[in-house]
Amino acid sequence: MPPPHSPDLRRRAVELARRGDTSLLRLAKDLRISRSCLHTWLKQDAAGTGDPPTGETKEKLAELRRRNKRLETENDVLRRVVELTLRRRSTQMIYSLIRELAAGRVPVAVACRLLQVSTSGYYDWLGRPEPPRVLRDRELTKMIQRIHADSDGRYGSPRVHAELRSDLGEVVSRKRVERLMREAGLQGAHGSPSSAVRDRDAARSLP
Repeated sequence: MPPPHSPDLRRRAVELARRGDTSLLRLAKDLRISRSCLHTWLKQDAAGTGDPPTGETKEKLAELRRRNKRLETENDVLRRVVELTLRRRSTQMIYSLIRELAAGRVPVAVACRLLQVSTSGYYDWLGRPEPPRVLRDRELTKMIQRIHADSDGRYGSPRVHAELRSDLGEVVSRKRVERLMREAGLQGAHGSPSSAVRDRDAARSLP
């Protein structure tokens, strides 16, 4: 088996052939290669394949293929998770999430595609005022967060609900408080509710 031609010879042959100063047959004879070999090099150069890959290049390509396969699998899992999550979310909540992502410099088109809503629908929604219920939820969430923080994170939804009704005079259902706390990632500390109340009352009695 004849030894492989060097990359320098390949590049030189392709360069001279592209110049067109002499025929391919004459050039092949001058370089002591076959005409078919020269044709192959020209086709590879035109296709962008260039020199045959070395052992190191082959290993890098194999690693890139493995990484690409892993990313495809992970993306498929994330896509299914998103689909399952979106089934439990209203379109209004999805649009609100896209607005938050856009504020964090995530392209709107990308966010809409991943969250499976139309870009035109999002921009149409963006031009409308938020529904009163959404505004009310946002207002209640701020009050809930403040009450929860004042209790050093001890209060669960029953105590937060009681504070909203008795101290702030807010008319709100306990289920709504539970939902808003869940969406805000808030929960009470484990332990006796009565001890939490005593701790709060004791703290308020301090000068």
